[in-house]
Amino acid sequence: MSKLSNGWAGVVAALGVTAILGYGAIFYAFPILVPFVAEEFEVTPATLFGIFSAGLFLGGVFSSRFGGWLDRFGAPRVMTGASAVVAGLFTGLALAPNIWVYGGLVITLEAISFLVLYDAAFAALALRVPRGTRQAITRLTLIGGFASTLFWPLTGWMVETVGWRGCYMVFAALHLGVALPLHGWLAALGRKMRAPDAETLPAPQWPPVQPAQTGRAFWLLGVSFALTGTAIAAFGVHLVPVLLDRGLGQSAYLVGMAMGPTQVLVRVVDATLWRGFHPLSVALISGGAVALAVAALLVPSSGLALALAFAVLFGAGQGLASIVRGAVPLALFGSVGLGRRLGQLAGLRNVSAAAAPVLFAVAQQAIGLVATLWLALFIALCGLVLLLPLRKLALMR
Repeated sequence: MSKLSNGWAGVVAALGVTAILGYGAIFYAFPILVPFVAEEFEVTPATLFGIFSAGLFLGGVFSSRFGGWLDRFGAPRVMTGASAVVAGLFTGLALAPNIWVYGGLVITLEAISFLVLYDAAFAALALRVPRGTRQAITRLTLIGGFASTLFWPLTGWMVETVGWRGCYMVFAALHLGVALPLHGWLAALGRKMRAPDAETLPAPQWPPVQPAQTGRAFWLLGVSFALTGTAIAAFGVHLVPVLLDRGLGQSAYLVGMAMGPTQVLVRVVDATLWRGFHPLSVALISGGAVALAVAALLVPSSGLALALAFAVLFGAGQGLASIVRGAVPLALFGSVGLGRRLGQLAGLRNVSAAAAPVLFAVAQQAIGLVATLWLALFIALCGLVLLLPLRKLALMR
């Protein structure tokens, strides 16, 4: 193993642990805590979810600037500082005296979450694992995929045991005592490593797009990610109600159980059978799976088979989407300025994702569920189609 790739497994494992803590505490725990917080502050759950969406929207607005910080200061250093801030915000949430303070802290937490989640971790991998970054990204998402598996039951148990305020104190301790030291170790590791120069930097596995086509390629990719992300975000919130409305009955709840293993399995396939594929090919598979999943809901039948078909397709598309959002920009544009580009892409994706659940609900009321599903299918297909000219640009030499 070369000096540039020493510590490959350790770097991925460290970032995998912090991804579990980040996604688990910041995202997956929130809906479980909502009923308890709403009861104490005497507000509706919808109010809390609205606050959450506002934070996601601001995160999309600020992510471009945050991405520039990753390039300027180095992703591990930024993630170290952000972990300290996140720990402080969780402490504030545990002590929040009213809904106004609580809401402001939630919005702030969601707005800065970019700095401790996948996009920042992908930039850190590009810096610390310049050889095999694409494989490292896949393995990172494999580890991070266990966030919901661990934090859904953990949060449910803790909120009954120590209350929602106690949960937030535990989350603060985890970020201060685990995430911050791990990010700090990665930052210290960087100070011991000689930064790669033009002679030692490995040649990219896939040549980036030609400079004259960079702008066009970026917008094709950004809009494609935003459209596919819109479909994913909408069904992430409305999934079970939609399946129940389509007449699937209790089998609708089996979808949630099947999606998690599907996401893990498809990432294993990507890490083994598809590891030589161009990331854009994987992106096409991801976008195609999401579109087919939506199309399955339009089949005029009901039953377990349809529910499982949707679960497998949607889980595969969603599982691969986490990989391609880091691997595709790296393959198309290279590692120089990667943090800024990841931030810009996250901005487009997060703004649309924040609005998607609300827009889906409004559309369902205005034009009905079936018409809304056709609209969602159209959006998913547009995201898929935009990848086709992008693949041509990637293959131009």
